[in-house]
Formats: sequence, C-alpha cells, structure tokens
Amino acid sequence: MPPAPTLTGQDIGEAQGAVRALLDAVLARTGNTSEQWIALRVLASRGPMESAQAFADFMAGQPQLALDVADAAELLKGLQARGLVTEDSPRLTPAGEALNAELAEAVGPTTTTLYSAIDPADLATARNVLMQVIERANHLREEL
Repeated sequence: MPPAPTLTGQDIGEAQGAVRALLDAVLARTGNTSEQWIALRVLASRGPMESAQAFADFMAGQPQLALDVADAAELLKGLQARGLVTEDSPRLTPAGEALNAELAEAVGPTTTTLYSAIDPADLATARNVLMQVIERANHLREEL
C-alpha cells in the first residue's frame, strides 16, 4: 500500500495560486484588482493606519501580495486618488466603505461555491493545519 500523501509547501502554494487566480478573475469583472480589494479589507478590518508609511510597510510585509514598499505606497496613492481612502492616517472614506461592501458581495458567491463542496470538518482541519504552518514558519523565520 503506498504511503499517504504528505502536505507540502508546493501544495499550499498551488492552492494559494489557484484561489488568487479565481479572486483576480472575479474582481476583474468589477474593474478592480485583488491588491486593491485586499487594501480596502485591511483598512476596513484594522481601522485607520497611523500613516501612509505604516500602511505601505504593513502591505509590503505580507509576502503573499508580492508588493514592496514602493508598490504598496503606489497602491495607496491610487486608492486615495479615487477618493476611497483618506490622505491623513489612511482610512476608508464612505466611498471606500461602499466599494469594499460591493466587492465583498461580488466575491462572496464564488467563495461560497468554492468551499461548499468540501466537508465542514475537513475545512476545520485544513484551517487548523494552515494556522500551525503559519505559526511554525514565522517562528522558524525568526530563528534565522
């Protein structure tokens, strides 16, 4: 009997890439990018940032986004130019809050469909495993 498959970094990366490509496709229909939506979600969930630099540093610190500080600063400037984010202590404007809600509604049905065919117990197990992978990877990176 062959050994049970082992979860690898490649599996995690491929899953992340597939979900990101799906998200990009859904958001492309709205004229927005996943980076823009993620920025709106960050500001909605974390509240105002103390400065544009703090926002850029935070976004650049998220490796899955593949943004450097300059890219994150440009992303913020673009959102500000559209009137979605304030200039001082970046936070969502009412227009930014409305767009964030609109994009959540656009993404929601696809996300529901994506996960609905997976057993809830399996989803819970996958989440627990991924949280442990994140924690251990962060710990090991700190040791380096």
